[in-house]
Amino acid sequence: MSLNTLNYGNCNKVIRDGCPIEYVLSVLGKKWNGVIINYLFEAPSFYNELHRSISGISRKILTNQLRELQAENIVSRIETNNNPKKVQYALTLKGEQLYYSLKTMANLFQS
Repeated sequence: MSLNTLNYGNCNKVIRDGCPIEYVLSVLGKKWNGVIINYLFEAPSFYNELHRSISGISRKILTNQLRELQAENIVSRIETNNNPKKVQYALTLKGEQLYYSLKTMANLFQS
């Protein structure tokens, strides 16, 4: 039986059109996104500083995750005019609000 022929009742519309909660979880559920958000909540960081702070993350993965978080307006990217050019990352207001929501959910699982 294929997925197209299964009947999920009231959930069919959500499955077909997409569920906002599933979308949020897919964005935040990536391995390093929570760690990146946590570090940037403490303070804005330059790229190399952030890479050194997160043990075990490759530069390629860090770059990809930062781009995805930036596309979702969770992280901002600020270029300096220094020579050489430096890039600093910080949480946006949306990112800070998201941090507090994630922290609240984490506390639910710790008690």
